[in-house]
Amino acid sequence: VSTQSTGSSGINAEYGDMLLARRVWSSASSFVHSPYIRMSSTEIMGTTESIKELKLEENKDCKPRKESRGGKLTLKCPKGMRDYEPDKMAVRETVFNKIKKCFKKHGAVQIDTPVMELKEILTGKYGEDSKLIYELEDQGGEILALRYDLTVPFARYVAMKKVKNIKRYQIARVYRRDNPAMTKGRYREFYQCDVDFAGEYERMLTDTECVKIVCDILTELEMEKFTIKVNHRKVLD
Repeated sequence: VSTQSTGSSGINAEYGDMLLARRVWSSASSFVHSPYIRMSSTEIMGTTESIKELKLEENKDCKPRKESRGGKLTLKCPKGMRDYEPDKMAVRETVFNKIKKCFKKHGAVQIDTPVMELKEILTGKYGEDSKLIYELEDQGGEILALRYDLTVPFARYVAMKKVKNIKRYQIARVYRRDNPAMTKGRYREFYQCDVDFAGEYERMLTDTECVKIVCDILTELEMEKFTIKVNHRKVLD
């Protein structure tokens, strides 16, 4: 009988009584000669003592066991997430500073948005990938989810603040409930570096500047050779 939940002592006691009754019946059956039990006073006293001994024996075996709720604690990061040691953090900080420098050079301003959004704002925006959104339980009357990217929160920000024109950048963590492949750089928690233009601008100017920003960042990071591919065939119309 497994006793992994509360009330385990009651389960043990019931099990012990069942086992005790089975042993007592086996002992007493030798005194049964008919539908009636014929026992002398001496036999009754002897049987009573046997019952007491059996009860003490079963009580020893059926003491409630203290079960650990989660067993032995395993120290590890959640699946698809990792720690970053000081040396890796130093590299990250250097890279982020160079990226921010390029964003600022092109006149972009920085904003920040909550790591959580209302679920209804996020769902339905990513097609089949909506199933990869980390949904949270009811938090004080609000159904929330962890942000999947930085674009939808930015769109919510622009609409809520009634922003007319903005060139913004944001570097922050995002979360995806995907099957991680750590060795291939596929995580459930990772950083995105976004630069977006919202508002009215001269046609093709923002697209051209986005390509230029990417080129400047890769050059600043001392990438020797790189190719930037634009995957929209109408971009040159």
